[in-house]
Amino acid sequence: MKRRLTLLSIAFATLLSGAHAAPNCQFEKLAAGSGGIGPWIDKGNWLAVENQRLSLSAGEVFMPVLRLAPIPASEPLRPAPRPLVIDSIGSTDPLNGGPRDLAFLLDSRLEADGVLILHNGRILAERYRNGLRAEQPRLLLQATRPLLNVLGAISLAQGKLAADKSVNRYIPALNAQTGTRKLSIQRLLEGEERYNWTPEELESWRQAGGWTSAPSAAGIRPWLSQKGLWDKPLVEAEAPVLSARPSDDLLAWTLSESNATPLAQLFCEQLLARSRPEHPVLWLTDPQGIELGDGLALSLRDFGRIGQLLLETRTNRNRSKIPTWFIETLAASAGMRSPEIKGLPKGSEQRYGFIHLGGAKNRVALIGAHGTSLYIDFDQRLVIALYATYPKAGSPALLATLEQFWKSVGLANAQPHKR
Repeated sequence: MKRRLTLLSIAFATLLSGAHAAPNCQFEKLAAGSGGIGPWIDKGNWLAVENQRLSLSAGEVFMPVLRLAPIPASEPLRPAPRPLVIDSIGSTDPLNGGPRDLAFLLDSRLEADGVLILHNGRILAERYRNGLRAEQPRLLLQATRPLLNVLGAISLAQGKLAADKSVNRYIPALNAQTGTRKLSIQRLLEGEERYNWTPEELESWRQAGGWTSAPSAAGIRPWLSQKGLWDKPLVEAEAPVLSARPSDDLLAWTLSESNATPLAQLFCEQLLARSRPEHPVLWLTDPQGIELGDGLALSLRDFGRIGQLLLETRTNRNRSKIPTWFIETLAASAGMRSPEIKGLPKGSEQRYGFIHLGGAKNRVALIGAHGTSLYIDFDQRLVIALYATYPKAGSPALLATLEQFWKSVGLANAQPHKR
C-alpha cells in the first residue's frame, strides 16, 4: 500500500512539474509579406523614423520572421490595487524648464506610442497611442542588444562562454580573422569600445541582413566572415552607443554557436521561460533564416515582463538564470568622475549596454535610439516600459526627457495619497 502511495505521489509530482515546465520554445518560420504598407512605405524607407510608428509593428511585412505563439499557461498582468493616472501628473519640460504634465512630455516631447508602468509586478498604468495595440509585437531594433548581453552573462555563468577567450574560439568560421582573435568575449559584451565603420560598410551590412531594398542573398554570417573585415582598431566610445552596428550580429552568432542553440530559442529558454509571454514574440531573420542581432519584437507587456524579471533577480536569486553579479554590476553606485552623458544625471554610465543612472540609487535603464526604453528602479520596485519614436536618435533632449518622465513617475508612486 505504501509503495502504491509512493508511486502515485511521484506521478502526481511529475504532472505538477510538467505543468510548470519551460514553455515550448519552437518558433514557426514565416516568409516575408508583401514588402509594403500602403502606397508610400516600402522596403526602401520602412525604417525611416517618420514611418516607424506604423512599420515597427509590422516587421513581418518586410522581412522573414520566426514567430513564437503566446504561452497558453501565461497569466495576464494584473492591475495594481491603486492605479496611477499618469497623464495629469505634474512635471517639468526639460527643454525650457516650464511646468508641464506627463501627457505633454509623452505626446509632444517623446512621441510615445505606448507606456506600461509596473509596481511589484502589477500594472500601475498602461497607455497606447498612434495605432499601437496592446497585443502587437513591436521591433526593439537597437534596444535588442542589451538583452543579448543578458544572454551573454547567463552563458558566462553556465560555462558556455569564458570572458577572457576570443570570439574566434566559439566561431570556427572566423579562425582566419586576426581582428576577432583580439576581441575577447568580455570586451564584446561590455561594448564600451566600437569599430569605426564607414557608411559604405554599414550599408553593405544592412543589405546582408536583408533590412534594405537591395538585400544580399548570402546572408549576415558570410558578411561577418569577410577576410580583413575586423582588422581595424577598437576605439573607446565617448557616449553610450545607441545605434545598431555589426558587433550586434557578431554577438548573436557567438551566443548561438557557444550554446549550440538558435538565438531565438536560446532567448526563449533562458528568459521567456519564466516571464511567459502573453502575446506573440517575433524575431526577424536574414534571407537564410538566421536571427538578426537587432531583430527582436515584443508586445509592450512582454517587454515590461523582461524588466520585471531583471528586478526580481535581485531579490529572488535562486529563481533566475541571470547571474547575481550581472544585476549588481548594473545597479552598483558609480563615482561622480564618470564621463558625462549629456541629458542624464551626473554619475550615469553605460554598463553592458544598459545605463546605470546617476542621482537616486539603484536605477537602471535600457535605452534604444529613438526612446524605446526599459527603466528599472530596484528600490521602488518600479518598471517602466516605453515605446517611443523620438525624431533624433540618442540626443541630450531625448535622454533628459526620459529622465524627467521616470523621475516624475517615481515621485508620484512614492506619494500614493496623491494618486
